[in-house]
Amino acid sequence: MNARGMKIMGCLLILACATGCATTSDLVRAKAHGKGTSKVYPLNAERAWEIAKAVFRFEGPDIEEHRSERYMVARIGESSISSGALMGVWIEPVDNDNTRVTVVIKRRDPTELSVSVTETDFHDNFVLAWRVNFLKKPGLKP
Repeated sequence: MNARGMKIMGCLLILACATGCATTSDLVRAKAHGKGTSKVYPLNAERAWEIAKAVFRFEGPDIEEHRSERYMVARIGESSISSGALMGVWIEPVDNDNTRVTVVIKRRDPTELSVSVTETDFHDNFVLAWRVNFLKKPGLKP
């Protein structure tokens, strides 16, 4: 591609991002409209929060915690060829011993075809982190 073509491509990407890049408020709106994947886990909200944070640390270092609103956001899959995605996780107590964990993922650039991690991947990693955590504490069962 020549220099002019590269400039045009760059402008189109900037325009696409300016008009459609996902933001934290997009995640919040999507969750409010019932988007995302939810599962209820037999653990309290505090433990679920810590496990979700551990999964986020594995996916990407930037974690934006909104503890009072019971959710956190991370940027995932960013690279020199991808603008990645935003992943939001809501931790909602069902009762003292059960917690609903809801995951919403939005591509930062709507022109990208896929994301590196899916909502199902997050839940799989959540269960894995939960089990590993239990292995470190004798007498506890996952």
